Amino acid sequence: MGHQKLIDAYQTVGDACRKHGKILGMGGINENEDARRYVGMGCRFVLTGSDHSYLLAGATAKSEFMRTLVNR
Repeated sequence: MGHQKLIDAYQTVGDACRKHGKILGMGGINENEDARRYVGMGCRFVLTGSDHSYLLAGATAKSEFMRTLVNR
């Protein structure tokens, strides 16, 4: 998502969206820097993960918390 050719392509599409009153949207934004860049370019529909990745993140956070209780 950080390759310059891709950034330039999204800039072109974003410019066209603004010109024609459309909303720029994209998926696959997993890194904070990428989210910052594309939202800054006008992206307003951003998919940052999937059901699977959200469930896994929640389960991982809960497991880490439980380990802190057991490992005292």
